[in-house]
Amino acid sequence: MRILIDGYNLLKALPECRALEALDPDGARDHLLDQLGRYRWLRGHHLTVVFDGWRGGQPVERHARAYGVQVIYSKRGEQADAVIRRLAPQVAHQGVVVTSDRALVSEVQRSGAEVIGSADFGERLARALFAEEEGMDNETAGDVQPKRKGAARRPSRAERQRERKLRNL
Repeated sequence: MRILIDGYNLLKALPECRALEALDPDGARDHLLDQLGRYRWLRGHHLTVVFDGWRGGQPVERHARAYGVQVIYSKRGEQADAVIRRLAPQVAHQGVVVTSDRALVSEVQRSGAEVIGSADFGERLARALFAEEEGMDNETAGDVQPKRKGAARRPSRAERQRERKLRNL
């Protein structure tokens, strides 16, 4: 599965990264990439993180690799949102986009890609890393299902496809 991530949006959704960013912005970004690299190793997903470089970045878009994660810095004058809009159709059938930016969410969904909020993905990331540290499998890491009540309703095809993608995160 491919996961396209709005880097600073996710960074601000994670409490430990947000606290670190106030003291050391580069350290916070590196910490986020370290966590995503561990997540990539655990889950086997292809992760691409897009960071803003539009204010003080390079005149050209820059690609790098850190902790096994593909990192893209937008070029000067271009926001990360524009890069994500451009890459979202490539992810549409085989992955998800992680962002909580409302305008970007609606545009990405129109391109056919599934979107998961940064806070929700952050919880999944934390749960996976916690399970790794505690030596648990995914089922015992807090995926407790509530008791079902009432008549069963089969979700629509689109809802089932979305759930299948999100379950694989």
